[in-house]
Amino acid sequence: MCALSDIVPCANRNLIACNWAIEDRTGFCAACRLTRTIPNLGSRRNVILWRKVEEAKRRLIYDLVRLGLPLTATSGAGLAFDILSEDVAGVPIMTGHAAGLITLNLVEADDAERESRRIALRETYRTLLGHLRHEVGHFYWDLLIAQTKLSMAFRAVFGDESVDYQAALKTYHARADRSFDQNGFISEYATSHPWEDWAETFAHFLHIVSTLDTAASLPLLLTERARQTLHDPYREADFDALLASWSPISEALNDLNRSVGQGDAYPFDLSPIVKGKLHFVHMAIVSYRETARHD
Repeated sequence: MCALSDIVPCANRNLIACNWAIEDRTGFCAACRLTRTIPNLGSRRNVILWRKVEEAKRRLIYDLVRLGLPLTATSGAGLAFDILSEDVAGVPIMTGHAAGLITLNLVEADDAERESRRIALRETYRTLLGHLRHEVGHFYWDLLIAQTKLSMAFRAVFGDESVDYQAALKTYHARADRSFDQNGFISEYATSHPWEDWAETFAHFLHIVSTLDTAASLPLLLTERARQTLHDPYREADFDALLASWSPISEALNDLNRSVGQGDAYPFDLSPIVKGKLHFVHMAIVSYRETARHD
């Protein structure tokens, strides 16, 4: 934290309440600069929804920086965001990823609409930040897994990603039976293709370390090992230590929500297989950092 008089605020501060400072004289902060296309601002509703998107995106960028992950790949492809509104497009907008470009349907920032879609699609969990963390997971698959020494290990853990992606998604959406192996996958959508399994698991790993990082600032009674882990969950090298801290905190989150009549904040029960996949994500991130440090 620093006095506003000592920094130059982002040019989006007054419009969407961006609370980041600029690092140079471009006018926009590191997070806002990544937005390639903004939604139609002809309505007050769109401005409010865009504000929510950018707030979630700042949390995402904070996660990535704390993890030591680059925002631009060595190939030159970098993260960018198209935030689009259907009132201009005139056609349905699909949230997705392509070579670093993340397209987000602005309506996902509307809580009522997003909850309606969550129920219609029978999803356990659907949040704006979750969307962003999932889509960025595809970008980091290219960086952390493809063409690396981990590619064969990835196939052993998640499956063969060379299976036709579009055909796999078509088969997934055509399924009448929505049940799935909850011991093997973090979500139903993760069953559609190994790339989606990775993206869902990557997003889940970000949920965990980010929440642990927030918990570190709370007045909790912790063991010495837990204090070490929460000192910087993003850089914790011991995955088991992360899970050991996560279990009681996630249970506490659910208990607190139930006390005020809300649903579980964390509606998941991590199986050994899913924990193994989360461990793989952690290992891939640590491996990247180690390689980058020695290059």
